[in-house]
Amino acid sequence: WYHDPACTTPVLKLMAELVHNRSQRLQFDVSSPNGILLFRETSKMITTYGNRILTLGEVPKDQVYALKLKGVSICFSMLKAALSGSYVNFGVFRLYGDDALDNALQTFIKLLLSIPHSDLLDYPKLSQSYYSLLEVLTQDHMNFIASLEPHVIMYILSSISEGLTALDTMVCTGCCSCLDHIVTYLFKQLSRSTKKRSAPLTQ
Repeated sequence: WYHDPACTTPVLKLMAELVHNRSQRLQFDVSSPNGILLFRETSKMITTYGNRILTLGEVPKDQVYALKLKGVSICFSMLKAALSGSYVNFGVFRLYGDDALDNALQTFIKLLLSIPHSDLLDYPKLSQSYYSLLEVLTQDHMNFIASLEPHVIMYILSSISEGLTALDTMVCTGCCSCLDHIVTYLFKQLSRSTKKRSAPLTQ
């Protein structure tokens, strides 16, 4: 049923609403695993749907939004809501060898690379969900972005460059924030490497 939007769209929207920490309604105890369990289920849904929808192959231009991009857009919104909900300690996943976070992020990259740059800006809901997710990733998960293949980083940077000229203020502002986070990360990395090189000289 993955190829039938009448089935997948309501399910994806339900999950996106569940993980959205609107008005801080998702308040879990510090020792509670509920936030981690919720993110794990979110990751499973994004990964399962994403990997299946990528097998669709060529989709007619007049049907591409309904059959593919709408679902992808909801997945982006879902992942953004889960990453910025402040109810999951993401360091726990790597500590315990849980690949839920990595799976969700890798699926995001696969889905992103399957979308032409032009489509990212042609469909308002898709562009808003993508750029808002990218803003969260560049703010809190720059180590992941920095570990990507060069062609993937170039794709992301190109999308930011094109988004800066978008008519949608939300998209344009999001791109400015993304650039700010990326440049800040680079500056910190360069500062650290400079300090390490100069440390022996000062001794």
